[in-house]
Amino acid sequence: MEDEATIPETGTALDVNEAANLISQMNDQTDDSVEQTEAVVEEQSTEVDETPEEQFVDIDGNQISLTEIRNSYLRQQDYTRKTQEIAEQRKHYQENQRDINELRNQALENLETLKQQVSIEFRMAEVPDFDYLAENDPGEYVRQKALWEKRENAVRQLYETEMHLKQKAAEYEAEQHKAALQESNARFYEKYPELKDAAKSNEVFGDITQYLLDTGFSEQEIRSVSDHRIIDILYQNVKAQKAQKSIPAVVEKINKKPVLSAKQPSQKTDFNRQNFEKFNNSRSVADAAALIKNLL
Repeated sequence: MEDEATIPETGTALDVNEAANLISQMNDQTDDSVEQTEAVVEEQSTEVDETPEEQFVDIDGNQISLTEIRNSYLRQQDYTRKTQEIAEQRKHYQENQRDINELRNQALENLETLKQQVSIEFRMAEVPDFDYLAENDPGEYVRQKALWEKRENAVRQLYETEMHLKQKAAEYEAEQHKAALQESNARFYEKYPELKDAAKSNEVFGDITQYLLDTGFSEQEIRSVSDHRIIDILYQNVKAQKAQKSIPAVVEKINKKPVLSAKQPSQKTDFNRQNFEKFNNSRSVADAAALIKNLL
């Protein structure tokens, strides 16, 4: 009698061969499931591994990643936006301050008119005899005393208001001068970027200050100079003055140059000689500067 097996779910009896076939089919299905699972895992792994590689760009011999360039661009955009916002806020602030200053000046004019009127009234007013009133008419004394003190307080407030407005006007003028000086410096350094070096700029502005003092300007007048165009002219004059002072030494240097050989003079020597003759005829600052430059 052949061995039989029973399917648990149905209870149907199977012979050995049928049972073997059923197990084989189950194994095949399990293998297929494992293969499908492995294929899915491998596909997911492949998708993870397919992350794009970072791209690099050569800039002045340096390899810069696109991510870094993008981040730098975004930072620059953010900086530009914030700078524009600050500039716009500063513009509105300056406009408001200008309007306030105009109102302040108008108030000062009105106060001046009012001061003149009050001054006339005080000169025309008769000062009460407070001692007499205190002895003979105490009620009138109290009334006149209060009235006189009220006038004095009004005059005091008038002058205090005027002093306050003048102080604010002076602060506004100082602020405007400072802003103009900063703008002037920015324009000047834009034209002469080499002067952004602190040591160089200190030397140049020291020379300009001394030049103005020698010309007869006072320290207060020098501090009031803020227009970059005026500073530019002063800088050019100082450079021309220095070049003019260097001319005698350059001429002496040329005259003292020894003759090294009887050979034909070099092209540079001819060029220097031509520059010297050109300057000797014109005596201009530009020719002097060209001569000094070629000799250095």
